[in-house]
Amino acid sequence: MHNPSRFAFDSSCRGKVIWGHIARRLIAAALFVLPAVPASAQIYTLSWHANTDPLTIGYRVFAGTRSGDYQWNADVGNVTSVRIPDLNDPGTYYFAVRAYDHFGGMSDPSIEVTFDVGPPGQPPALTASAIGSRVALRWGSASGLVPATHYLLYVGTQPNTANIVSGFPVGNQLAVTGDLARGRYYVRVQAANRFGAGPLSSEVAVDVGPMEAPGSPEALSETWQGSVLTLSWNWALNATSYVVEAGSRPGAADLASIVAATNGLVVDVPPGTFYVRVRAVNAAGVSAPSREIVVRGPGAPMPPVGLSSTQNPTSVTLNWSPPASGPEPTGYLIEAGSQPGLADLAVLRLPAQTSYTAMAPPGTYYLRVRAMRGGAGSEASNEIAVTIRD
Repeated sequence: MHNPSRFAFDSSCRGKVIWGHIARRLIAAALFVLPAVPASAQIYTLSWHANTDPLTIGYRVFAGTRSGDYQWNADVGNVTSVRIPDLNDPGTYYFAVRAYDHFGGMSDPSIEVTFDVGPPGQPPALTASAIGSRVALRWGSASGLVPATHYLLYVGTQPNTANIVSGFPVGNQLAVTGDLARGRYYVRVQAANRFGAGPLSSEVAVDVGPMEAPGSPEALSETWQGSVLTLSWNWALNATSYVVEAGSRPGAADLASIVAATNGLVVDVPPGTFYVRVRAVNAAGVSAPSREIVVRGPGAPMPPVGLSSTQNPTSVTLNWSPPASGPEPTGYLIEAGSQPGLADLAVLRLPAQTSYTAMAPPGTYYLRVRAMRGGAGSEASNEIAVTIRD
């Protein structure tokens, strides 16, 4: 209603006395807005049910940009519908109708209806399919009283991105085709009209050509809130999902293997020390692991420090110092392996002591110690090699 004169609106009925002998109210829920002509014309009809009393001789339509406070009104005669021409300014418009009689008395207003003028709604039912390198996209018509005049296309190689195509206009059509290189793509569509662009459609993924196994995820990191751990990493090219592995030692996955649909995982972590990495997955295979991070659950102690050894002809004594900070250990775990990092020869659980003497057959042993608190273990101390001779 940018130009009220087009409607022959006036304010002559403001402040008139409401006469008692007219029907006092129009039929409730009888006022509504309907398209009057094809949507491209952007002209709509305001309609209501006729009063059945013998006194009503006509109707006056009220309109405004604030509920119950109408800036414009017009006598439309004894009809039950009027067309609303194209509205130039975006916003919400409010309409009501009042009946009048021969004496100029008017009824109470009808129920109020609204008319939203602005960008179109979200395009529904977006689908994507590929044959070879040719991709076909289809979607439904966007909702809204003011229709879409064109659609915009967004294509990216990761979710919620548009690094391939961003806001590309495809005209007022509900399908488009094009060629893309091999890989996985994420597609969205947006409807627009002269008032602007509406919300983006839901995103769909489409795979073009035979896929290669994804690359390894990068930038694995951790953040904490209490005992809740949030892991995040960068999207891997062509990945359709991820597997998060957690182990009790470097490279192991003996504690957990969790599938994640996105580039993040939130999990409540018990006390303990965990070695965590992530792999990318698609139909062609599984990637190599990301870099590994050490995750220490709440209450886990810090590692012991200064592991050393002294030997005599028949035994070896290990000595270490408690952790410099963190929770106090309730015990220690000694690991002995035939190679660095292994614990394939012995695992000994000790009380809260900082030395241990053992007899062992000749050979070379790789030794390290972990602090324990309840069921939670620390990272390993420094590792030493001890050789016992005949």
